[in-house]
Amino acid sequence: MSKFKAVVMAGRWQNWIPEMQAACKDVTILGTPTEEELMREVVDADAVIGRLPLEAFLIAKKLNFVQSIGVGFETMLYPEMLASDVKITNTAGAYDAVISEHAMAHILAFSRGIVGQERNRKERTWSHAVPVIQIAGLTACVLGLGSIGRTIALRLKAFGLTVIAVDVQATTPPEGVDRVVKPDAMHDALAESDIVVVALPHTPATEGIINAPCFDSMKKTAIIVNIARGPLINQPDLIEALQQGKIAGAGLDVFEKEPLPDDNPLWDMPNVTFTPHTASQCDEGNHNIKQIFIDNLNRFANGEPLLNVIDKEKGYLVRST
Repeated sequence: MSKFKAVVMAGRWQNWIPEMQAACKDVTILGTPTEEELMREVVDADAVIGRLPLEAFLIAKKLNFVQSIGVGFETMLYPEMLASDVKITNTAGAYDAVISEHAMAHILAFSRGIVGQERNRKERTWSHAVPVIQIAGLTACVLGLGSIGRTIALRLKAFGLTVIAVDVQATTPPEGVDRVVKPDAMHDALAESDIVVVALPHTPATEGIINAPCFDSMKKTAIIVNIARGPLINQPDLIEALQQGKIAGAGLDVFEKEPLPDDNPLWDMPNVTFTPHTASQCDEGNHNIKQIFIDNLNRFANGEPLLNVIDKEKGYLVRST
């Protein structure tokens, strides 16, 4: 008989339960695709896979940890969770490669003029007038050196850029980073950079951290790419900066409100590329998060330290290096 119980909330991970159960002999894994089933089964659950709402958390009597189904977990940082001993873990590392590739796709779409050339194609216009640039030799600023930010830095370095990183934890530059600075030096780093990539966690301290003063600090030829969370950028300030030419462009995978409202100016801006929060979509990433689920359930059952435990007070994963 299994010693522990885990419930899996609604989502595509429901399909993974047979494979997870086969790999986790000491854990009974139950799918809870509806709210009613979740409320019934969470009462005596030891672990939950999903982003657990407050109402369900309040009736969970045995809960040890909640495994977020992605890197994000901010919706679970309600006061009752913060005051509890329940751990939150996330899937850091699962999407590093694909999200860094997505960030590079936005960057290259601008640098090689692909956006303008695609618009010309629709008009049957054959033109060499669309501006293109070489990114080798330029300077990039990566905001946030979590596993995704570090992987983006490696990709940028491989393309021949000088890489500055802004990070609250790092004291020495990791591989791929030429210089790392603390957040109080962010504006100086932005002023040097041709490309800015946002890879920060969403916390109260980072919400709206990219705002009008940041855009005033940036080069008029610079672009900003956000593959993290929409609320990190003050969207009205971004729109104004793009409209007024304070920066050259933006590549966006995330937005303050999703789906993006029909009347939002970003839809029609020629200096914006955007994707509908799809940076993490790939079969390889799904395999990786499934393995993290399995590893953490087995670690819990065996009394071993869990992977990717979040510092709930700080609101991010604390790195050992």
